[in-house]
Amino acid sequence: MKAVELEVQPREAKKRNRAKAIRSAGRVPGIVYGGGENHLVEVDNKTFESIVHSASSDTVLVELKHEGKNRLALVQEVQHHPLSRQALHIDFREVKPDQEVVVILPTIPKGEPEGVKTEGGNLEHVLHYLKVKGTPSNLPESFEIDVTHLEIGQTFPVRDIVTPEGVEVLADPSNAVFSITRPRVIEEPVAVEGEEGEELAEGEEAAEGETPVEGEASAGGDGGKPPAGDGGK
Repeated sequence: MKAVELEVQPREAKKRNRAKAIRSAGRVPGIVYGGGENHLVEVDNKTFESIVHSASSDTVLVELKHEGKNRLALVQEVQHHPLSRQALHIDFREVKPDQEVVVILPTIPKGEPEGVKTEGGNLEHVLHYLKVKGTPSNLPESFEIDVTHLEIGQTFPVRDIVTPEGVEVLADPSNAVFSITRPRVIEEPVAVEGEEGEELAEGEEAAEGETPVEGEASAGGDGGKPPAGDGGK
C-alpha cells in the first residue's frame, strides 16, 4: 500500500474555541497517536478530502510531515458533521513499516462472468469487504478478482484470493466472495381447469330450484275455480 504525503501543523491544546477557529480557517483538528506520544495537529481540509476521495478504499495510509519528521500513519477515524458531512476531527494511528496491522479492504470484480454473458445468470457480490492482516508496505489497496471464468452455480471462495507475501485474509476460507446464480423466472398464475364449468353448473341448479312467483303457480290449478256455493245462483 502506497503512503500519500500529508503535511500537518501542530496545534495548541485546551484553548477555548480553538477547534472552531481552525475549522473556520478551512482546516481540520486531529491527533496522532500510537508512537508512544500523542501529537495534536491540524491539516488543510481540501488537501485531506482530496486524498480520501482518491483512495480506492476506506483504509488510507499517509506519511505525515510533522515538525521536520516523517511519521507513517493510518487514517483511523474521521468524525463528520451529520448534515454537511464536513470533517470535524481526524485520528491518525502511527505505525512502523514492518509493523503488522489489521485493516478492512474492498473486493472488486473484474470482467464479465461466463454464466452472466452466455446463460443470463446474476453475479452476486457476497463479501464486499475483507479483514486483512499484514505490514503497511505489503498490504494491497484492494483485492481485484477475475470472475470471467465463473459459470452458473459456481462461487469464488476466499481461499482462491491471491495475496501478497506476508498478507493474511482473516475470514473463513470456504466463504464465497462472489457467486453466479440462475436468473429469476416469474411464473404467471394458471387457471385451474373445470372451475368455470363448476360455477356454471351451480348457477343452473339454483335456477331450477327457484321459488315460483306468487300467482304463477295458480294458473293451471284450483285457483281458477269460483268459490263454493256461488255456482248455482
